[in-house]
Amino acid sequence: MARMQFFLLFLEIVLAATSFLLGQSSSSRDIMMGNSSLIDGQTLISSGSAFQLGFFSPVNDSATSYIGIWYYNLPPRESKVVVWVANRNRSVNTSMASLNLTSDGNLILFEKGTEVWSTGTSAELNSALLQLLDLGNLVLTAGNSSRTLWQSFDHACDTLLPGMKLGFDIRTNTSWHLMPWTSATDPSPGKYVAKIETYKVPDFYTVSVNGSLKLFRTGPWNGQWFSGLPQMGNNILVRDVNFTYVSNQNETYYIDEYQTRSPQLNRLVVDANVTYKSWSFVEGEWRVFLSFPSDDCDYYNHCGRNSVCTKGYYSTSCRCLEGFVENKSIVGCTRKEPLLCSSNQFSKEPGVKVPDTVNATSGGNISLNACKKLCLDDCFCIAYLVINGPYGCITWRGELLDLRSFTDGGDDLYIRLPESSTSNWKELVWAIVVIPVLLGILLLFCAGVLVRWRRNRASTSRLQLQFPRVQKVIHSVILVPDSISTLDVLPSYDLRTIKAATNDFSEGNKLGEGGFGIVYKGQLEDEQKIAVKKLSRYSSQGPDEFQNELSLIAKLQHRNLVRLLGCCIEGDERLLILEYMENKSLDAFIYDKTKRSLLNWQKRFNIIIGIARGLLYLHQDSRLRVIHRDLKPSNILLDKDMNPKISDFGIARIFEGDNALEDATTRPVGTL
Repeated sequence: MARMQFFLLFLEIVLAATSFLLGQSSSSRDIMMGNSSLIDGQTLISSGSAFQLGFFSPVNDSATSYIGIWYYNLPPRESKVVVWVANRNRSVNTSMASLNLTSDGNLILFEKGTEVWSTGTSAELNSALLQLLDLGNLVLTAGNSSRTLWQSFDHACDTLLPGMKLGFDIRTNTSWHLMPWTSATDPSPGKYVAKIETYKVPDFYTVSVNGSLKLFRTGPWNGQWFSGLPQMGNNILVRDVNFTYVSNQNETYYIDEYQTRSPQLNRLVVDANVTYKSWSFVEGEWRVFLSFPSDDCDYYNHCGRNSVCTKGYYSTSCRCLEGFVENKSIVGCTRKEPLLCSSNQFSKEPGVKVPDTVNATSGGNISLNACKKLCLDDCFCIAYLVINGPYGCITWRGELLDLRSFTDGGDDLYIRLPESSTSNWKELVWAIVVIPVLLGILLLFCAGVLVRWRRNRASTSRLQLQFPRVQKVIHSVILVPDSISTLDVLPSYDLRTIKAATNDFSEGNKLGEGGFGIVYKGQLEDEQKIAVKKLSRYSSQGPDEFQNELSLIAKLQHRNLVRLLGCCIEGDERLLILEYMENKSLDAFIYDKTKRSLLNWQKRFNIIIGIARGLLYLHQDSRLRVIHRDLKPSNILLDKDMNPKISDFGIARIFEGDNALEDATTRPVGTL
């Protein structure tokens, strides 16, 4: 054993001396040939000066050093953003260590003659070549044959670079996964691993090392992004990058690759979160494109089984799926009644994250009706959905886990319900007793309405006093008298249409809430997305503010003002139908640490200019001179291209005439 250690020490000294004599200590090379070594102060630099390999210390101590790869061409303060570490389990003292490439193709890190780390490879030839590529990949090839013996991309640490696979190689039964550093100064593997589980429908998880605890989950690939990360489709920061997912009999993996020859710098890092970052050469900093978990609902199964987690504007809530009730003995919900094989009714749960696929099966790319039949033909099937991408129809057996709702994005899940428990005798009771009672109530109601109509026929001015500008409906069009002289024609929607569009004003469609009431997301039958502003009967604002906004927006048309599509006045309901703004309000960006990074200075400047244009129109260029009186970040909405639009004219004021600017405000208005 002593002889072996002596031989290795002798070999290390000879290789180091040979490197020095051959002049291979130059800091500009990207290649190491066989029978050469690398010591402290010597590095490999990729041909395009993107990455550098050498010894580094996270604590600035030569006795605690590692072989690693980091970005080379970033400012000094960022020069040690390390993307890969060879000996992450054991540090070395650089004064007694060297990285050696043997002629037969084995890359070995020695310290005092002892092997600390190696690739464990052999070229079976008398030549080998090690090269650091501009993608950050360290590749060991068998000399002139260019056959890859080993590459760092197959042995990732905490960072996924473009061109690197994250998934599973079925042929070799090996996993491409990520493990965070233990701490900022210790690159040894942490407690968690980010990997793709190859179930019948593969899913991407971050779990504890022993697999006993799931932390968060992205959902399966839907052809464009992971289904549980709809924000991944908003690639504002990532340019010239293709996101790809491959699944076949040989391997299953996710990869992103640069499209251009002069790429930007992107990396996905696993630490407390999974974060995708892009380097801005203009601003000289890393900008966050995607980070999850971003809220409580992103944490695995936050609300328990068979329940949906919803992130509201102020808080997080949990609710049971239809057909389930809360069970205090477990976390989550259980069925009200057991399922029978003959059960053929389904409840639709719109816009949710695809449930955990641990007990799911893919039926392939078939229609929604065919997927439903596939579930009905399986007595143990409890739910189904159809997503884009390679898996298409997905069916579940057992519990539904890790569900959350999305205000924008998500998929429609269909949950199997038990058969109606209503028996024949109950139907008979309904026919004999309940229906006549309901008919009687309906007749009484109609009589009351008739009496009331006759009483109010001569006093319609009361209704006009309550809503003075809404006069009549002609072929579903409301005529709103202009405060100047003309009539503006505004489309009117019936309440049934708006309820269908917003899933009956469901909590999952809620976009926000203010003094006026609640704003809901909706989608009409022609697939046009809308925002529905609903006056609450308990609102601090009332019919006057509703009518004020209705008449104002109808007459104001500008690209930096939210466009009014129509309204709905039916019974006690007062609704404004507005254009849908994909990126919601400005305050959601500037008060959120993750989203704030999406607003670079150019975007901030464009938003400021857009707001100024809208105000200039209101104050000077429109046919009405309007003062908003409640301008704030939550009333600035952003469309899909981040263009700002001013909204909420409930307490705006029109100034007309020569003495208009001398008018006084006699009550408090605006926002505290």
